[in-house]
Amino acid sequence: MVRKLNPSRTLLYSFTLLIIIGTFLLHLPISTTRPISFLDAFFTATSAVTVTGLVVLDTYSDFTLFGKIVILFLIQVGGLGYMTLSTFFLILLRRRIGLKERFILAEALEYPSIHGLVRFLKKVFVFVFTVELTGALLLSTYFSIKGVESPVFNGIFHAVSAFNNAGFSTFKNGLLAFRDDLFVNLIISFLVILGGIGFFVINDIHLYFTKVVRRLSVHSILVIFFSCFLIIFGTVGLIFTEWNNDAGLWKYNWYKRILSSFFMSVSARTAGFSTVDLSSVSESSQFLLIILMFIGASPGGTGGGIKTTTFLVILLAVFSYIRGKEQTIILERSISESTIKRALVILSLSIFFITLVNLLLDKIEEKDFLYTFFEVVSAFSTVGLSMGNAEGLSYCADFSPFGKVLIIITMLVGRVGILGFALALAGKAPVQRIKYPEARILV
Repeated sequence: MVRKLNPSRTLLYSFTLLIIIGTFLLHLPISTTRPISFLDAFFTATSAVTVTGLVVLDTYSDFTLFGKIVILFLIQVGGLGYMTLSTFFLILLRRRIGLKERFILAEALEYPSIHGLVRFLKKVFVFVFTVELTGALLLSTYFSIKGVESPVFNGIFHAVSAFNNAGFSTFKNGLLAFRDDLFVNLIISFLVILGGIGFFVINDIHLYFTKVVRRLSVHSILVIFFSCFLIIFGTVGLIFTEWNNDAGLWKYNWYKRILSSFFMSVSARTAGFSTVDLSSVSESSQFLLIILMFIGASPGGTGGGIKTTTFLVILLAVFSYIRGKEQTIILERSISESTIKRALVILSLSIFFITLVNLLLDKIEEKDFLYTFFEVVSAFSTVGLSMGNAEGLSYCADFSPFGKVLIIITMLVGRVGILGFALALAGKAPVQRIKYPEARILV
């Protein structure tokens, strides 16, 4: 019996198909400077399509220019989504977009309805093209002035990678050489924030400043303020957790400490770039980064995690329950029970999945528990930060083939979304018209 394709299942299949195509392209001799295994090509393709950034091969030395262009293509298509790109090309060809395609597109963009979806998609592509082009021009010019190798390509690659929150770098040691470079840190951070804040919020801000709407939506206000709070919280928190850690940030001056903390706070929310050796920071700093990675970016953007609004809705619901309120209120608006239930399901499934994968890896790989836990959360939240191995690759580069497959599955689940992945596997149950008596359960 053929299973019906719902929007979540269609998205899962489209990402899987894209990963398979990318795997075969990266496994071609023209893509690499040396023979690589099919599994490593599969891992790299998955990491690029899911815009994660975990690497088991050195992007700088193991891939040719063609291979790097393939990775760049996979990042761009993976960041926006295959269905989003294909729908946009149908619009350019003036083809009619059916109702089914609109539902799938709304799922991919995490747009609240199908009304005005095509118009919204056009704005998304104009915004993406403008931001990435601006970032590429700024970085290319700056890299050229600094005498960086292949400044134009590196500028384009890092602009696309940053905006899509991918974390891939074509430099030998990533962005470690730019630890104290204010310009590169701010440009990359700005691109990461714009990519992770969500296209709905960007569109809402545009409508507000062009006076199409009189005020921002509650969603946009919450995303903007909570995102700013998390950046500040992460920056201050990392300075606090690194206090007097001479092996970590405390071996630098205050300028580098603040800049590195700020960049890590931004990057930990799904970007994956790093200007610091994370294995040298304190365990409390590593755990703080895990929290930031788990929360992630905002809905409708290129980032991952459980999303800022999911975390905030749960906090508000808990606070309202403790105070004995029947409704969860924010900015003179009530949050629906279905939204709260959805947030709790996402949180519960995420914790269950991360715990399961981490226990399996800890038993199979027998490596440092915290490092493994860090890697799993990084993969699930499509971040790409890693404690690293001796060769400068991600920590999972030393995993067994089965361990790498588990990380691959985790990255795919994180990109589709844990709830979307569950719906893709289980499908939607038919409407139940029978109401059963209420059970009294003590909790």
